[in-house]
Amino acid sequence: MTKRMLKFAAILVSALAMGSAVGQQASMQSYDVELVIFRNLSVSGSAENWARESGVTTQSAPLSDEESDSTGAAAEVAPVATAMETFPALPATKFKLENIADTLRRSRNYQPLAHFGWTQPGFPRGEAHYMAIDAFANSGSGLTGRVALARGRYLHLTLDLALQPAGSSERYILRQTRRMRSTERHYIDHPKFGVIAVITPSGGQ
Repeated sequence: MTKRMLKFAAILVSALAMGSAVGQQASMQSYDVELVIFRNLSVSGSAENWARESGVTTQSAPLSDEESDSTGAAAEVAPVATAMETFPALPATKFKLENIADTLRRSRNYQPLAHFGWTQPGFPRGEAHYMAIDAFANSGSGLTGRVALARGRYLHLTLDLALQPAGSSERYILRQTRRMRSTERHYIDHPKFGVIAVITPSGGQ
């Protein structure tokens, strides 16, 4: 086989593989993902205290036994570590957490750091790609990190976030994989900052 034929064959294989990946992604259920990330300014704040102050109910679904190791950490089904995706932004008109974000803005105990959303396919677990959230964080917030959504038997949201407030030498880490129920609000707790998340099938109410 000549070099030209080999080159053509390589291009053809690459194109077929790309077409297969695009077709697979198109057949997946898409989801609208919305996050509100905020800093806890109170000394003894907790998920329960936040819920009482805001007057809203949040759900927090732990990992099941088969999805956790003996220490309670997430099983090794992490998203692809080297892959970063950019997904279409969720229009503000589709936000479901605006009332919660407004409550946080008016509270003296919490500081909103980011409120954003996006739409993406429900990738299989172990194949989902991370999305960087740095560009969505409020200016000067000190919030960086990445998130990923995957779908197995359940939806799973992986958070890998860091917060280093301005003027502080301390850096706080929130790294969790949480099982999610679609359309329900979930609270991911941390002593210094937290996340409210809601995931809705795209096109759903």
